[in-house]
Amino acid sequence: MGQKDNKVTLTKGEEEVMQLLWELGKGTVNDILERYGQEKPKYTTVATFLKLLEDKGYVGHLQQGKSNMYYPLVEKAEYAGSVASSMLDNFFGGSLMQMVSYFNKERQLSKEEKQELLRLAQQIMDKEE
Repeated sequence: MGQKDNKVTLTKGEEEVMQLLWELGKGTVNDILERYGQEKPKYTTVATFLKLLEDKGYVGHLQQGKSNMYYPLVEKAEYAGSVASSMLDNFFGGSLMQMVSYFNKERQLSKEEKQELLRLAQQIMDKEE
């Protein structure tokens, strides 16, 4: 994972801030706070999360006047891939089939999702030929 090869996991609060920062592209603490729904955390809470994310190598910042402009150092897809790989390895013994089976049972895949899985499986088979 580019900047984060050691795969430091994020807390739920850190992930929420990262999601908002990925949406924004870059932003101040106030910009991020504006993206929260009705239950906004305190300014200091978001600032603390950003400091922790910076310490973990997920976020950088530039000084702009009296404010810091934060920006992601890790792309959303890169982080999502790392989390998915970790889940696959840690909970499903590296078996993609076990993971798909679990989600089929627990999440009740829709007909469209099952059809998409079939299309994906067919693409994989076609590439092997």
